[in-house]
Amino acid sequence: MHRMAQKRSVVDTDIKRLNWRSVGPGTMGGRVSEVVFAPGESKVFYVGLASGGLFRTKNHGTTLESLFDKEETTSVGSIAVCDLPANFDHPAEAKAGKSKKELKELGRNQMIWLGTGEGNGRNSSSWGNGVYRSTDAGATWQHMGLADSHDIPAIVVDPRNPDVCYVAALGHLWGSNEERGLYKTTDGGKTWAKVLAVKDHGCCDVRLDPRNPDIVFAAMYYRRRKAHKFDSGSTEGGLFRSQDGGKSWKKIKGGLPAHTGRIGIDLYAENPDIMYAVIESGQGGTNSIRDDRSKSGGLFRSEDGGNTWTRMSVRAPRAFYFCKVRIHPKNDQKIYMLGWEVEVSEDGGRTFRGGFGDKMHVDMHSIAFDPNDPDHIVVGNDGGIYQTFDGGAKWQFLNQIAIGQFYNIALDMSEPYRIAGGLQDNGSWVGPSSTLVETEKYEDGTPQTGITNSDWKYVCWGDGFHVAFDPEDPDVIYAEWQGGNLTKANLKTGRRWHLQPQQREGGAAYRFNWNAPFFVSPHNPSVLYLGGNMVFRLSDRGETWERISGDLTTNDVDKITTEGSAAETFCTVTSLVESPLTEGLLWAGTDDGRVHVRVDGEWKDVTPKGNDWYVSRIDASAHGAGRATMSLDGHRDDQYDPRILQTTDFGKTWNDITGDLPKHRSVKVVREDPKNPNVIYCGTENGVFVTLSGGKAWLRLNGKNLPHCPVDDIQIHPREHDVVLGTHGRSIWILDDARFLSESTEAVLGEALHVFTPRNCRPIERLFLQGLWADDEFRGTNPPKFAPITYWLKEAATEEVSVTVTDEKGREIASMSGTGFAGYNRVVWDAQPKEIYRLPDAGQEPWWTYFVAPGTYKIQVKCGKLKAETTLEVLPVLNC
Repeated sequence: MHRMAQKRSVVDTDIKRLNWRSVGPGTMGGRVSEVVFAPGESKVFYVGLASGGLFRTKNHGTTLESLFDKEETTSVGSIAVCDLPANFDHPAEAKAGKSKKELKELGRNQMIWLGTGEGNGRNSSSWGNGVYRSTDAGATWQHMGLADSHDIPAIVVDPRNPDVCYVAALGHLWGSNEERGLYKTTDGGKTWAKVLAVKDHGCCDVRLDPRNPDIVFAAMYYRRRKAHKFDSGSTEGGLFRSQDGGKSWKKIKGGLPAHTGRIGIDLYAENPDIMYAVIESGQGGTNSIRDDRSKSGGLFRSEDGGNTWTRMSVRAPRAFYFCKVRIHPKNDQKIYMLGWEVEVSEDGGRTFRGGFGDKMHVDMHSIAFDPNDPDHIVVGNDGGIYQTFDGGAKWQFLNQIAIGQFYNIALDMSEPYRIAGGLQDNGSWVGPSSTLVETEKYEDGTPQTGITNSDWKYVCWGDGFHVAFDPEDPDVIYAEWQGGNLTKANLKTGRRWHLQPQQREGGAAYRFNWNAPFFVSPHNPSVLYLGGNMVFRLSDRGETWERISGDLTTNDVDKITTEGSAAETFCTVTSLVESPLTEGLLWAGTDDGRVHVRVDGEWKDVTPKGNDWYVSRIDASAHGAGRATMSLDGHRDDQYDPRILQTTDFGKTWNDITGDLPKHRSVKVVREDPKNPNVIYCGTENGVFVTLSGGKAWLRLNGKNLPHCPVDDIQIHPREHDVVLGTHGRSIWILDDARFLSESTEAVLGEALHVFTPRNCRPIERLFLQGLWADDEFRGTNPPKFAPITYWLKEAATEEVSVTVTDEKGREIASMSGTGFAGYNRVVWDAQPKEIYRLPDAGQEPWWTYFVAPGTYKIQVKCGKLKAETTLEVLPVLNC
C-alpha cells in the first residue's frame, strides 16, 4: 500500500458516480396529484406525483420518462403546459444549434410551469419549494421563486403570453407563514406580486376565462394541520373574482355558503359563463369525516359568469382531500366529481352515479381530457395512473414505472434476499432483491435483466406500514395497516391472523399511531413487540400478549380525543427497537417527543431536555448496549430543519450529531452501519445522506441516479451489506455492497490508492428468455452478475487504471480497465476466466456461461506505480 501523509476527507464529488438500482415494484402506484395533456396533443401528457416527481409520455402511456429527479423537491402539485411562441428565444436552440422546427420535432417546443407541493393536506403530505419553469419541455429547469409557499395546487398561464402566470399558493400546512395567497408574474417569474391575500388563508384553485384572461377566479382557503387535529374552513375564505387581471377583487356570495373550506372550480370550455364549484363547508355542522354529504356545501352551478349560483348537489366527498370538479369538454350537463371514486352526472349535477372505472384504485385527485378526443381520459389517484379510450367503459393501468410510497421496509436472509414493505394506501407487499431471469438484450448487447411486477406478492391490505419476516418460516410475514392493526400472513396458505391487543371491557382504549412500530425480536423469533400508547410484548408468534409498560406519552387529555381519522391519533409510540446486543433492552420514542429506555425490565424517561418533536426513528447500536442514535422530525410543529441525536450512556446524555446536514430537510430515519460506528445513514424529506465521521460532516448519497425524493426507511443487509431504501414516492432502491463506506476510515482515505474488501460473491446462472416482454412493462434492475470491485483514488489518475484477478496458483484469470476519477471508482468482474482457462467447447451456446471455480481470488488494482490488493471469495454457482 502507498500511503500519503496528508489527510483526505470524502466530498460530494467523490460519491456522485455511485449507481443505485431501482427494484420496484411498479405493481402498485402512488398518489398522483396532477395530470395534464400537452396543448393539442393526444399522445403527450404529463403526470405530477405527490412525492415522486414529474413524468411524461409521448406515446399514449406506453412508456413514461422522469423529468424532475434532481431538483430539491419531488413533490408536484400543479402543472401548466403551453407552446412556446414563435419569437421565443429558446436557450437550448442556441446551445445545440437546432432550429425551432427541429426542437418541435424533438418535443422541446413547450414551456412547463411547475408548482411544487402537492396541496392535498394529508398527514403524510410532502411539501415543495416554490415554482419551476422549463422552456425545453422538461429537459432543464429553472427555479422561479416562491420557495416558502410549500404547496401549490393550481397554476395557470395567460394564453396570450406565457410569461404571465398565476400561482395558487396554499402556504405551510402545519403553521402560519407569509408566502401564501394568489401570486402573479408578468415577466416569466423574475418577479412576483401577491394579487389576492386573506390573512392566514392560502389559494387552492385559480381559473381564467378563456375569452378574456383578465377575468380571474380564485378560491381562498384556511387550513391548519396539527399532529392531533385538522382545521379546515372559515368565513373569510371563499370564491373571488377579478375583472382586471388581479388588480381588484370582489368576493362572490350569490347562493354560496358563508363558511367555506377547500373549493374546486371549473369553467365550461364552450361557454365559460357556465361554471361549477365543489365547496367544502362546515356551515350547519358536519356529520362525520366519512359523510360525503354537506349540510351547506356541495356542488354549485353558475350560468352567468359566477354572479349567481344554484346548489345542484349536497355531495362533497371528503372535500379537504379531493374537492375537484371537471365539466365534459363538449357537454355542460356531464359533470365529473372527484372523491373516493370518480362520480359522474349526466344531468348537470343533480344526480351522480358511481361505477365510473370501478376497477380503479380509490381516492381521485386529477382527471384530464384528451384535447382531440374527450373519450380519451386520464385519471390520477392514490394508486397511480389510469386511462380510458372509450369514455370510461374500459381502463388501462399504467404500472410500468415504480412510484410507490413506502413507509417501512424489511429484509430477510433468503438468497437472493427478499424485501417486504408497507405503502401509502396500497397495502404491504414482498418481492425479491434480484431475479434469475435475463430477458432480451439492448442494442449494445447489454441484457435487460430485471425484476417484474409479477415477482411481487400481496401480503396485507389498507395503508401498509411496518413489516417483519419470521426468520424461521419464509412463508410467514407480519404486516400492519393503519392504527396498529397487526396481522400475521401465511403466503403459502393465504391465511391471515389479526394480532392487535384489545383493551378489556370498561378500560380506556389503547391508542396506536397511524404508523405504529412493531418488530420481531432479534433474540427470539417467537416474540414480537408493538408500540401503542404503551408497549406490548406478543409471545408465541402473536398468540398471546401482555403490556410491559405504562403510558409512555404525555397523555395530554386535550390531544388524545380526535374528531378526524386514525391519522390524528396522538400521544402514541412512533419508534420502538430492541438492542441487538442485549435481549429485552428496549428504546421507545413517541409523537409528543418522549423517549424511554427499558433496562433490566425497568423503564426510564430519558427524553432530551426540552424535546417535543416527533421521534421518527431510534436505532439501537450494534457497537454498545448503551448506544442509540435518534432522528427527530419537527415538521408537524412547522419546524423543518434536521435533528439527529446520539447517546452512549443509555440516554443519560444526548449529543447532537446533526452536523452540516442541509437546512429545511426533515429527517425520517437514521440507521447506523453495523461494521463501523462512525458511518451513519439518514433518510430525509429530500434524499439520503451518510456521514463517515460520526456526524461531523454529512454527504449526499443520491449518487448519479437516485431521485431527490423522501426516504422513509433504510435497511442494511447483514450478509450482502447492501443499503436498501424505502422511498416515499419512487419505491425501493438498492446500493449494492456498501462495504467500501464501512471501510472508509481516516487511514484508508489518506492512501493514494486503496481497494476495498468485496463481499463473498456467488456467480449467477440466469435463465435467458427472449420475446416475452413489451415496452409497457416494468423491469427493475438486477445486480451485476458477479462482483462489484470498489477502489479509492485520493486524486484523479493521470495514468491508466487496470484491475486484474489471479487464482490461487497465481494465474491471471481476468483483466479489466478501470476508471480514474478522484474518489470512489467501481468495476464489475463477471467471474468468467480468460478463454485459455476454459474447458474445450465451454460456453459455446448463447445461454451458457462458464464461471471460475469456487475459491479465493486475488484482486489487484494498479495505477502507474501505485498498487493495491485484496481478496475475493467465490462461492458455488447459484442456478435458476
